[in-house]
Amino acid sequence: MATSAEMGSLSPWRDPGSLDERQAREHAARLELRAGAASEIAVRDEYVRLLAVSPGERVVDVGCGTGAATRTLAQSVAPNGRVTGIDPSGALLKIARELADKAGLGALIDWKEADCRKLPFPDASFDAVMAATALSHIAGAEIALAEMVRVTRPGGRVGVFDVDGDLTLFSHPDRELTRRITASYSDRGWVNGWLMREMPGLLAGLGVVGVKTKAFMPLEAGGYYAVRAERSAEAAAAAGAISRDELTRWLETLRQQIAGQRFLGGQVHLFVWGTRPSI
Repeated sequence: MATSAEMGSLSPWRDPGSLDERQAREHAARLELRAGAASEIAVRDEYVRLLAVSPGERVVDVGCGTGAATRTLAQSVAPNGRVTGIDPSGALLKIARELADKAGLGALIDWKEADCRKLPFPDASFDAVMAATALSHIAGAEIALAEMVRVTRPGGRVGVFDVDGDLTLFSHPDRELTRRITASYSDRGWVNGWLMREMPGLLAGLGVVGVKTKAFMPLEAGGYYAVRAERSAEAAAAAGAISRDELTRWLETLRQQIAGQRFLGGQVHLFVWGTRPSI
């Protein structure tokens, strides 16, 4: 089991503000590979619907990365609403702006480089505030969550969409080794891979009412999760959770699974949302 000092040690998003443009574009390619899968698009449409984002509203996407969720939010607030995407990485925001402009949505979106633990907005500024696959990667997620509630207007909505690190699915005949790989990556790939198990209680503790939870399981026969499977195994070997011989054997079988169209990958995601009480 990883110690608290090791939690998130392999997360590429633990310090995104330090990414240079080359690193940002490499990470962005993986994010957009995931975001473009049909199962991911369907999930994103659904959690934005659950947050009840509607035309004319002002919305914030916290930790927006390449802006996949930001673009979906922009479609929901059109034609006269406004979305602000914030991220600590200026390099990622540059890519997000390019992608939004290419999609014809740039006029609906503002981009701001900022730390989600200190949002640069007045109290009660927005109709809805959301974070998607961001808070599990940062230390002090509870601080960021309190900031999200602070900038939401009374009667507005707060939502968090993120993964459960342990609930990862890679089809592979070696069950014992696969379990070690996924558990190792759960501890090291996210600062808190169990954050969403705590999220309903955290939101309620901040005064959010009507808190609800819904689970999603995007699945792919290749694509992003095939890449993630390889990266997870390599990370487990680097952490000493599996041996180099075990890594070689597991990857060889994984690639056979993919080539034979027998691979299935996915991960449980949770969406937790509620309302800031009216004064």
